[in-house]
Amino acid sequence: ATHNVNVTTFFFLGFNSMAVYNLLLFILVLIIYIVTICGNCLIIILVNYSKTLHSPMYFFLSQLSISDIMLITAIAPNILHIVLHERTSVSFSASILTLGVSQLEFRGPNVIDYLYCDLNPLLELSCSDTSTVLMESTLMCVPVLIFPFLVIVVSYTYIVLTILKMSSFSGRLKCFSTCSSHLTVVFLFYGTLAAAYLIPKEGKSGTTSKIMSLLYTVFTPFVNPFIYSLRNKEIKDSLKMYINKRIFIQNLW
Repeated sequence: ATHNVNVTTFFFLGFNSMAVYNLLLFILVLIIYIVTICGNCLIIILVNYSKTLHSPMYFFLSQLSISDIMLITAIAPNILHIVLHERTSVSFSASILTLGVSQLEFRGPNVIDYLYCDLNPLLELSCSDTSTVLMESTLMCVPVLIFPFLVIVVSYTYIVLTILKMSSFSGRLKCFSTCSSHLTVVFLFYGTLAAAYLIPKEGKSGTTSKIMSLLYTVFTPFVNPFIYSLRNKEIKDSLKMYINKRIFIQNLW
């Protein structure tokens, strides 16, 4: 759609080229969303319930669960709505995250070929000069994306060096198994973020960009509870105690 006045509403295409799979995608994202909310809520409950989990490590794991809940809740319901309904709309005042974006003009197409209102697909529709906003977003990647990733890499380098000094082979194997699963999630999250915001769009198809966005907004919060918490022996023991206590209380009634 083309307009002579500033656009105030945008429409999303979602996976328009794969409309035949929309119902399957809706069910998949819905299941992931429900499991993510339940898994992360369970971790928060267990950390607060069990005194054995009242330590800094589990406190930060519960904070990770809260962050995952907030992230997927900000994205997944919108994706579900866009996948289920054609030409889902959003007002311009609901896209605005920075002062630079709010000052851009949109007088041309108002259809966003994406799953939610992300920065890059929105900038492509602007008839203003977006170079300043693009430069700002690229610079923001340094403290938000690159610096945390480097800190994680350095931290795990020291962890690996410490593991190599362990005398027990089985102990080293167990530690490497845990670290490898952690690093897989880290590289998946930061890798897809870097591909989305640092690598130029040329050469990337629209479907590829959408799939990458699903990986860091939906899939990562989904696997975090299983990778970081639910595989932990202390978490499992606390879960068994919590379930047994609930069963005991129900039997009393």
